[in-house]
Amino acid sequence: MVDELRQVLTGRLVTPDDPDWDEVRRGWNRSVDSHPLAVVEAADATDVEQTVAYAAAHGLKVAAQAVGHGTTPALDGTIVVRTGALDELTVDVPERVVRLGAGVTWGAVQTALDGTGLTGLPGSTGNISAVGFCTSGGFSWFARPFGSGAASLRAVELVDGTGVRRWVDDTLDADLMWALRGGGGNFGVVTSAEVELHPAPAITGGRLMFPIGQSEAVLTAYGRATRDAAEHVTLWAYLMHYPDSPALPEDMRGQSYCMVDAMTPYQPEALEGVLATIRVAGTPVSDVVGPLQPSGVGEMNSVPAPPQALSLITSTFDELTPELIGTLLEYGREPSLLFQVQLRHLRASRDAGRPGVASADPSAQYMVLAVSIVPRPELQESAETALRSLKEALVPWSVGDMPPTGLSAWGSLRDCVSEPDLARLREIKRRVDPLGTLTGNFPLL
Repeated sequence: MVDELRQVLTGRLVTPDDPDWDEVRRGWNRSVDSHPLAVVEAADATDVEQTVAYAAAHGLKVAAQAVGHGTTPALDGTIVVRTGALDELTVDVPERVVRLGAGVTWGAVQTALDGTGLTGLPGSTGNISAVGFCTSGGFSWFARPFGSGAASLRAVELVDGTGVRRWVDDTLDADLMWALRGGGGNFGVVTSAEVELHPAPAITGGRLMFPIGQSEAVLTAYGRATRDAAEHVTLWAYLMHYPDSPALPEDMRGQSYCMVDAMTPYQPEALEGVLATIRVAGTPVSDVVGPLQPSGVGEMNSVPAPPQALSLITSTFDELTPELIGTLLEYGREPSLLFQVQLRHLRASRDAGRPGVASADPSAQYMVLAVSIVPRPELQESAETALRSLKEALVPWSVGDMPPTGLSAWGSLRDCVSEPDLARLREIKRRVDPLGTLTGNFPLL
């Protein structure tokens, strides 16, 4: 059905007839058994134009993926465009902006920023596409001082639903930019973007690791520390159960810890002040905090991130009470199908920066993110049941909505976007994609 498309592409068209189809069709998250119609490994922006124009002419749908993150069941039956080869990267230090292709990861951006005194907004791993991160909201180590990734998106080059490639910024199409800042791939296939950079003259970060048996005291101290922390200080806490995997360092295999990660782009003395509160809550088995280059930020977790089967849930809350800590420990202290229960301290100032559907800071002070890594497919259902049970147990403390970046693969934009904003998104989509050719990871229904 799509063989004609092959003739006009510089890159590769992969279909079920190809021997490596089962590997190519699947995204990073192997818990989603994706079944697209075909996959286009675009060599350049022209390949993206040709693919969207072909799909529009033949009543097909197109979904964009950069490096495979974010796959959901919504990609079934679509032509998936992989934009990983669009890897141009230019840093303008005086203007504090990076111009990058859709396939550029945060790890590549951060490496290019070493020695500049600037940072982007990388999240928990450096192998995420910077463009996908920003168009999905994106909360990073530096969200507290600098806001979401969506708010740092200055302009994009995209292919709209008619197959036309164009440059968009707030002057040319403010409504479309508002939708792109958090609305994902529903409005165009982004081929390149301009993203704002931020001052980071003294990045300092690191990790405290405690025996899992000290979790209650450490999480209580973490709650006090986050209440006192300056806005430029970020603290994340974890209940972590490492699998007995040869991919991990030997001293981490099969071990469980309560951990606190800390980061600041400037004034490291403020970081030391809040960490002192946490250090005295237990006996750290590891305490490594020090200066970092931008390239070191995305590697804070120091855990390999190969494709794997993963499920998650998120929730929000405003205060880390003893009762909430007790609930988290009930579900997350002992090794189980829950690999990690993570707490992130968020900025909740409601300072939107550049306008966007996911640009504003969340109304909640904290986020819970619980993750299950499923070693065998037959455990998938049990893992999801455990996650849903935890999410239900967190309902008494839940406040506010999450941005799209916090959705599970089986979530919906209704979980994170208000009905008035959804109505505005649909109106913008009808204008830029009148045939409904484009599908995001979380479609507009």
